[in-house]
Amino acid sequence: MTRIFCYISLLSSILLSVAAMAQNKPTATKPDSLHKTIKADTTHKMVADTAKKLIVPHIDSSWYIPGGIRVGLDLSRIVSAIYYPYRKEVTVVADARINSNLYAAFEGGFTSTPYSDTSYTYKGSGAFVTLGVDYNFLKRQYPSEKNMFYTGIRYGFSHFSYEVPSYTIKNTYWGDHLTGSLPKTNVNAHWIELVVGLKAEIFKNFFMGWNLRERILINNVKTDEMTPLVIPGFGNGSKGAVFDVQYTVSYVIPFYRIKEHTPKVEVKQKKIPKR
Repeated sequence: MTRIFCYISLLSSILLSVAAMAQNKPTATKPDSLHKTIKADTTHKMVADTAKKLIVPHIDSSWYIPGGIRVGLDLSRIVSAIYYPYRKEVTVVADARINSNLYAAFEGGFTSTPYSDTSYTYKGSGAFVTLGVDYNFLKRQYPSEKNMFYTGIRYGFSHFSYEVPSYTIKNTYWGDHLTGSLPKTNVNAHWIELVVGLKAEIFKNFFMGWNLRERILINNVKTDEMTPLVIPGFGNGSKGAVFDVQYTVSYVIPFYRIKEHTPKVEVKQKKIPKR
């Protein structure tokens, strides 16, 4: 009897254990929870992909500005001929646009200096050329504006000749005169010019302007016999530095354009906070 009771107790314990294990079986994941988990991971990936697309290396915009060669005349030589009748000079001025504010500058001309008085007769003539650059400091109001406020530097070269066909030296004490002549002399002159000026567009492609310049002679052109009266393109031959003023009229031949770029703007990548 006792043995039967033990068997029944053992069998009851086994059944109760099986029932407890069945009740503790893991619950299946709900479809909503699984969908939420997948959705959260996908959203994070989409944010990362979008951030990569927002990385822009730079923004580069460009447009064209008018270029061309500007050619004109120096009208101040007409005025100087009134005060110095012996100085007959024609000067052509020109520049060519290199980029937004930089211009290559050129001048050239011819000078003739016939002079005579009671003491001597002088004849001189020659050609000159200057080469340099101008930089425009005037901020443009619109891309096609061509007005200029500029400074520049030039190198000048002149090849000329002069002679004194006759001269007379009067001796007031003895009352006699010494006459003679000086042969033709060929001379090269070199100088540097510093320029500041303004050019304004009065009509389409037509400009008027003025500039101030200081010329500094590099080499000595004086001789023991005679100092040249005028150095073509420079001025007074007896001075080492001269100040001059120019008034110019010019016209631009716009046969080319220059591409201009805006400065590159770097866009920094935004950091995505770690989760």
